[in-house]
Amino acid sequence: MSYFSRNLNDDEEVIDIVRSHGLTFLPAAIFALGLLALPFFLIFLLFQWKNFGLIIFIFLLTIGVLAALRVLLVWYYNAFVITKQRVILYKQKGFFERQVFEVEYQKIQDTSYSFKGLWQTFFHFGSLRIQVVNSETVLLVEKIFQPAKIQELI
Repeated sequence: MSYFSRNLNDDEEVIDIVRSHGLTFLPAAIFALGLLALPFFLIFLLFQWKNFGLIIFIFLLTIGVLAALRVLLVWYYNAFVITKQRVILYKQKGFFERQVFEVEYQKIQDTSYSFKGLWQTFFHFGSLRIQVVNSETVLLVEKIFQPAKIQELI
């Protein structure tokens, strides 16, 4: 049972779980891996400083691990869940901030998708916009792979 299946109604079934395209997390992942590798590049210099160097090494390693965990956490929990009764958008901003939006199919007025820029057009990832009936509310699912297929699925 996944995290996203726990909050469903008894007769509700997950059709698809859509996450952001992997390329959108590439800069953050490279930065996190760089932070993770930094203490190992400086290991000989830091260990010459004895205890102070060891403290700096552990501090840099901890920062790198936390940055890598944050990238994985944000990627996994940023999800757009399509069920048989509704759509649910989970937005994970960091370790301790999550927003959840849901709209039943009867309340969806319009769906549209867009590609912005060369990279999104070339790699087929873009944004899906869901307008809610009689409301100013718009669900914006950003940086997903093939938003046209997701629009058809809804």
